[in-house]
Amino acid sequence: MQYGPGFFLNLWHFLGLSFWHFIFKWLNRVDVFGEENIPRRGEEGVMLLYNHISAIDPFLVGATAMPFFSPVWWRAPAKEELFNIPVIRNIIASWGAFPVRRGKRDLEAIQKMVDLLSHSVVVIAPEGKRSPDGALQRGRAGVGKILYDARPRKVIPVRVRGVDAILPIGKVLPRIGRKVTITYGVPLDLSPYYLLPDGVETSQRIADTVMREIAKL
Repeated sequence: MQYGPGFFLNLWHFLGLSFWHFIFKWLNRVDVFGEENIPRRGEEGVMLLYNHISAIDPFLVGATAMPFFSPVWWRAPAKEELFNIPVIRNIIASWGAFPVRRGKRDLEAIQKMVDLLSHSVVVIAPEGKRSPDGALQRGRAGVGKILYDARPRKVIPVRVRGVDAILPIGKVLPRIGRKVTITYGVPLDLSPYYLLPDGVETSQRIADTVMREIAKL
């Protein structure tokens, strides 16, 4: 999710963000809580971590938090299969999406997110895959590793509810008349973990802490 150079990229971005504003705010009802915790316009080095219950979760985050024509790029990982479809590739690229391999530890993608966090806003689901029943799943150690290495200026937990009713698993067209809530939590202080040895155990502890904070929202 980004605002980048190039007329057509900017056009796709504007149309895409407008479309999701229409879906969430006009055809459905979205209640936003914790708006004071949303990154300010132009703020960088921020990671937003949301629970994953629908394919359109990141678009809900974008529609409620990302300003139009943001001076800071918003980035999000997406499964690499989507980049094989030209139209879809253009749309999601205009939102700053970049490919990752599902089911594999994509070290290149991890390093990319670490690098992006020095100057961007990164939106990611620490669970790594959608919850089949809406219940929170365990966060992945790879996300903890990103946080350990990048040490973002802000780490914001995000809880989404009801978005799976708009686009249930297996459906293509969004439904209308549904209620969605999204809560932006107070930025987390993960600094005590940065004093621990670098390793899988530390990374998993960070991911577990993030999921506990999302559960509290």
